[in-house]
Amino acid sequence: MCHEVPTLVLVLVTATDRARDVIASMGRRRTGTLTVTIGTGCCESTAPFLYEDFWPGPDQEAVGDVGGVVVYAPEYLRTTYPGDDGVVLDVVDELAESLSVETELGCRLILRGPGFTSQGEPEVCEPAPSISRAVVGEIPEALRGIRIHG
Repeated sequence: MCHEVPTLVLVLVTATDRARDVIASMGRRRTGTLTVTIGTGCCESTAPFLYEDFWPGPDQEAVGDVGGVVVYAPEYLRTTYPGDDGVVLDVVDELAESLSVETELGCRLILRGPGFTSQGEPEVCEPAPSISRAVVGEIPEALRGIRIHG
């Protein structure tokens, strides 16, 4: 019986000079194997994470490398950014709660689209004006009277 081999969809992954420098710096600081994984964050969705001794899940496949550090992505990203429509790893000096190891340097990896520059962009996002409208409909019978305890 012959099995069809799936076609590997590579994501064009490039990196800014600063991102390559940060990854190289962490390679000198850490003794384990570094990898970048995109799209596995529970809160940040497609944010890239630099991990030491990362164990890729069943949906993760290598899609490229940055300075010899393998970049992994799940299927939904591999099919979203096929061919020339890739992503750029960059760095910002803003910290958030993260397990990504480059945060030890006071920065974090981010993704940008090819050709994007944030020069001149505001550093604070303005919230959208609130929209006020009446709720229409009724709560389903099965949910009436339900209490949620936190």
